[in-house]
Amino acid sequence: MIEIHRGVQPIDAVLSALDNEPIMAAYTFETSFDPRYRDLDVNGHVNQAVYLSYLEQARTKYWEEVVGIRHDRTPVAMVRQEIDYEAPIVLDQRVTVAQRIVELGRTSLQIEYEVRADGTTAATAEVVLLALDRENHEATPIPSEWREPIEEHEGLSK
Repeated sequence: MIEIHRGVQPIDAVLSALDNEPIMAAYTFETSFDPRYRDLDVNGHVNQAVYLSYLEQARTKYWEEVVGIRHDRTPVAMVRQEIDYEAPIVLDQRVTVAQRIVELGRTSLQIEYEVRADGTTAATAEVVLLALDRENHEATPIPSEWREPIEEHEGLSK
């Protein structure tokens, strides 16, 4: 919280507060597209479930462009999805999904998203993916061929 104290210039108070607050990294990847008519609900808004498809579309594009592997060829399981809806999206708006990987664990990764409609935040979301051994359906360490390009792109320490 920023407090303004008597005798302290407002900019000094802001800078002081920023020194004490953790700064969140910027989103590291964005992709944009137009909503489709089939995305809409009876109110003319993009249906809430479709937002999760938008996250998947961005994640798939990230995986192809950053990791260099098609997402459907990466054995992962979705273990958590959380989304906060902030504004509706309508048919004539341009949708942009921004994302960043904020935690790269031994077997899982946490991704944060911001869904924008014509530049206005429509939703924020977080998902956790688990690297999966498809034969025995158990968690497995994230392979180096995923980890290395993600760490480099995200600026995460090794």
